Parts: sequence; C-alpha cells; structure tokens
Amino acid sequence: MKKSTLLALLLLSGTSFAQSSANEIEDITKKRELASYEVVVSPNPSVDDVYINAPEGSICQIVSTAGTYVGTWEVRENGIDLNDLGMGTYIALITLKGQSIRRKFVIL
Repeated sequence: MKKSTLLALLLLSGTSFAQSSANEIEDITKKRELASYEVVVSPNPSVDDVYINAPEGSICQIVSTAGTYVGTWEVRENGIDLNDLGMGTYIALITLKGQSIRRKFVIL
C-alpha cells in the first residue's frame, strides 16, 4: 500500500495521534527504572529472617495480610534484613520515585 493511500485511510477513519509530553516520558522512565531492578524477597517462604533486595534509597513498607502495619524502612546499600517478624503472610510495598512494586512473603 502506498504511503499516500495509507495516510488518506487514516484521515478518513478519524484516527488521530497524540504527542507525548515530557512528563509522560519521565513517568515511563521512572517505571522502567524500578521495573528493571529485580526486587527480591528471600528466602520465601522463610522460617526465620527475611532479606529484601531493592534499589538503594527506596522505601519499604511492610503490612500483614490481616491489615496490621508492621513498619517502614529505607533501603540501604545492602537491602533490608527483617528479623523478629512472627509467623504469617506479609506484603512488602517498595516505592522509588513515585513508582511501587508489591512482593508477598511468608514466614513459617
């Protein structure tokens, strides 16, 4: 199909194209930054301590699946070492530059 025919079809169909703003591009870049970093909770399941590996400077909030707030930590260079958590199922919400990832983990 010729370019002129394709352009005419697009114009007739009412299809429009939107220009991305700089903010939208920055938001996508932020999402890719956190998504490209592999956030790992190990061991999972655990019988004792749990280690969370996430980007340095991100914030990690822990909540039990029963809805009990456990605490908030800033991720340091070596991640977060969670000890003294009781048996149960927890959710870690890791936030970096306005983007969040959730990880579920179990302590037996």
